[in-house]
Parts: sequence; structure tokens; C-alpha cells
Amino acid sequence: MEIKVNEQTQRFYLAFDEWVPAVGHEIKVGQYHFCAIPLSDSINVSEVTSGVKAISVPINLKVWMLTSTKEDTMRFLEKVGEHLKLIMEERGDFDELLKKQKKIAFERLGAMPPIENIDTDWIFEEESEVVH
Repeated sequence: MEIKVNEQTQRFYLAFDEWVPAVGHEIKVGQYHFCAIPLSDSINVSEVTSGVKAISVPINLKVWMLTSTKEDTMRFLEKVGEHLKLIMEERGDFDELLKKQKKIAFERLGAMPPIENIDTDWIFEEESEVVH
């Protein structure tokens, strides 16, 4: 399975008591799509089409240092994709599990809002043109 990380920041929706918007990056593992959402103490990795959490990556000093630049973060997320690939290979029944999770999420919450691209390039500019 090929692993690709989308550098474009996107708004995804996570399945809680309602669809909760969250901003992060897509990790594609073969035909499966996940989103990596940074939180205060971890990176939440959820399946994109259902919004269901797959794994949580704790943010410790090592992870903090490995994600200090956008380029470093993309490389780190590729490693997360490799970890997801191993988990899916070990489970073996990922398609069936995903189908069940989607059904539960959609029955509880209705249709998921569409995923949107978000412009975050201004964060990395030396001099921002954003007026506060």
C-alpha cells in the first residue's frame, strides 16, 4: 500500500455527539484516507469518511522536535501512515470494520459535512500581511 501525505491543510469532521470540525492533514494509506489532527497533547488520527478515531499519537518532546517545520511534519505523518498500514495488515478485516463504523456514525449524526481546503500558508511567511 502506498502512503501519501497531503501538504494542503484541510477542515475535516470528527464523529462525536455531533460532527466536530477540526483542521489537519490527510494521510492516504492505499485506498484509505485518514486525517491527522493536532490536539494539545496528542495527534488524533481518524478515518476521513466516517470521522471515527483510528489511533492517537502522544505529543512528547521527541514528536515536538520531529514536527518543528512543515517539511518535518509531513515526514513524521508519513511514518504515522506506515504505522496505520501495519495496524490494518494485522487486523485483516479493515473493510468490514470501516463499513460498520460508517453506518453507526451516519445513523447517529446524519451526513458528514464536506471536507474543505484551508489556507494556512500565511503562518509560514516571514512577514504576515494579516492585520490584527
